[in-house]
Amino acid sequence: MFKIDLIIPSLISYQKYPKLQKFQKFQKFQHIPFPFWSGNWFPVWLNLKTFKNMGLKIRFLNFTNLHNKKLSKTVGIDSRIINNLIFKYGYLNETQKKEIIPLLDHLRKKVDYLLYFDNSDSTGHFHYDIIPYVDKYFKKQLLKDREIYKKPLYGKRLFTDYYARNYSLDANLESKKGFESISIFKNKIDLSWNFAFKDYRYSNLLTRILYGFSRNVNLKYYKPNINRKTILAANYTIKSSYGLIYFQRNQLLKTLKERYNSNKNFSLGKIPKKNYLRTMRTSKTVVSPYGWGEICYRDFESYIAGAALIKPDMDHLETWPNLYKKNETYISIPWKLEDWVDIFPEILADSKLLLEVAKNGQESYKKLWTREGRTKFCEHFIEIITPK
Repeated sequence: MFKIDLIIPSLISYQKYPKLQKFQKFQKFQHIPFPFWSGNWFPVWLNLKTFKNMGLKIRFLNFTNLHNKKLSKTVGIDSRIINNLIFKYGYLNETQKKEIIPLLDHLRKKVDYLLYFDNSDSTGHFHYDIIPYVDKYFKKQLLKDREIYKKPLYGKRLFTDYYARNYSLDANLESKKGFESISIFKNKIDLSWNFAFKDYRYSNLLTRILYGFSRNVNLKYYKPNINRKTILAANYTIKSSYGLIYFQRNQLLKTLKERYNSNKNFSLGKIPKKNYLRTMRTSKTVVSPYGWGEICYRDFESYIAGAALIKPDMDHLETWPNLYKKNETYISIPWKLEDWVDIFPEILADSKLLLEVAKNGQESYKKLWTREGRTKFCEHFIEIITPK
């Protein structure tokens, strides 16, 4: 039996409840579904029995177990444990330098295979200093052209760099240094899995807790229908405080409001979560711009809702599973702001395309939760965590 320990974010904030830390060593209480709360690990927790039948035993731990003397020979660490430790040092770089890197250096001497799951949202962000200490470094999405990582990017992302350079934004903003040594570590870098496998069953805190104890994923899908009353839903947050990261989504909503704000068949701007989900189910199309990264929960919520997904072009990245098939499972719009004014009327006038994309997107997403789809996930996970 092959074994792996996965160290993931803690349920309880060390900063707020330091006296409760001793109760978080869950080795003897693995029936408590705390991986559920960290959406990235939901599909692993969901398939624990299948993994065991396939010869893989998985144990979930948290940062209180980092110095456990009985760790498995293969250990995976979720990058977001940094959030449990960052309060000690005030910011990310200091936390990595004083806590994470010494930990990894210690584990390298104890375990045979050390894995790091970078669960940040974008293609562009790397914890460069950590890569030398691990055997494999995983991201949910990667740039197809790895050479781009060598270049300094404004906002540390390809799309923020595009808007900074093409729209003269924030002239004083310093570029993030490029990952110049990526060629040396290219064999360490690989894909994990994206938000498609998050648990989309719940809609509020209570149902989230209740569903957390169930491994029965019975999603309710809404059949695509071209006669839905809402033509387009663009319901998301806009902010000015995050500059480049929110520039695309701010400008996209501005463009849509300028043209369609007076049309009652368009739902534009942030609305309560319950209304947000209901609006999707009555919409022909859903617009999903980039956020902190390119892939958003909204993408998969639109598949469940049976709406055609409209999204800035995704051809620059690779991810797994890849549900982004241009004009097949989503409708691509260019990054260039000036093109949006003309392209939306064209898209919305093509009823046949909208219905086909909505159907294809939903069918592709449904397959992920079939027995075959879940088996593929298990095979993918075993393949990436097995020592090469």
